[in-house]
Amino acid sequence: MTKKDLILGGGQYLVPGQSAEEMRFVFSVLQPEQDKPNLIDTAFLPHALALKPDQPTTMAVFEKKGPGACEIDLNSMSLTRVIETVPQRHFYGHGAYSADASLLYCTESYLDDFKGVIAVRDADSHQLLGEFPTYGEEPHECQLIDDGKVMVVTNGGGPLGGDAPCVTYIDVQTEKLLERVEMTSEQINTGHFALDADGGLIVVSAPRAGLELTDNGGVSIKPAGAGMLTKEEPADVVARMKGEALSVAIHAGTGVAAVAHPDGEMVTFWSMKDGSFVKAMDFPRPRGICLNTEDSGFYISYGSDTRLGFVHAQTLEEDADRVRTSTFQSGSHVFNWIRDVESLGFDLQL
Repeated sequence: MTKKDLILGGGQYLVPGQSAEEMRFVFSVLQPEQDKPNLIDTAFLPHALALKPDQPTTMAVFEKKGPGACEIDLNSMSLTRVIETVPQRHFYGHGAYSADASLLYCTESYLDDFKGVIAVRDADSHQLLGEFPTYGEEPHECQLIDDGKVMVVTNGGGPLGGDAPCVTYIDVQTEKLLERVEMTSEQINTGHFALDADGGLIVVSAPRAGLELTDNGGVSIKPAGAGMLTKEEPADVVARMKGEALSVAIHAGTGVAAVAHPDGEMVTFWSMKDGSFVKAMDFPRPRGICLNTEDSGFYISYGSDTRLGFVHAQTLEEDADRVRTSTFQSGSHVFNWIRDVESLGFDLQL
């Protein structure tokens, strides 16, 4: 039996108004084999989400660089509660629930500089309980590993000449720094990341704060047991990495990571074994990437008509029969809810 997928992602669109066009924001819930997605209205562009481990139909959804965060329930297909931060900070797009589902961790940045923290909230009331440092500046993505004992955080580093962009590994219980991995290029920040089963790390980046948005972003890879290296070859591919490298996902079976480059209008593929370049594919403004539940390939959101395409992991060829349009998923990421829920240990029997 073919396993199903349920793809989630944020989006925005313009609607005509009496005086001007109005921007609307939605959280899109898409079954790829159906005609249209279900849309949940939000007050902000959803960037990323965190599933509640004991009740994964409940999730926290965050705005990037803004005051917006909320709780969404897939059972009722509705926004159930707003999550607020303190007045001097804004959310920076990502969060994670503790393994026992009692706490919600959020990356937050101060409004007047590039400092940031991991805010710790009660998972049910969302009351702020405390915070701990990220051991870097401008923290963005966070993930829990090692059964929730270690928090991994990307720190963008702020403007050129400031603190080095890095990825930090933090002991959640003691809030102490375990490891700090710095980028080998000062021109890029650290945006999003993925880890393979052996601890290999891939980081995708935008130009540092203060540089032009048309400057190059980049891809940096630290294979298991090796050092971190920002990729400089192939030169013709790296030259196309204008702006941010946005989303990244690793296919475990092949050990290949896929990276979206919206301004470069391509998706690149890299070996996690040795960091070598595998392939580049042309896509109009690709954004989100996630794996399907059968673990046979990558879903990729792209294009002005919000398409969702599929690339087979073994051949790295797009499946023309599996392209969907009008998904409303134009945000930075897409997530496969069924795959993520099964990774939490739930048997959905699909």
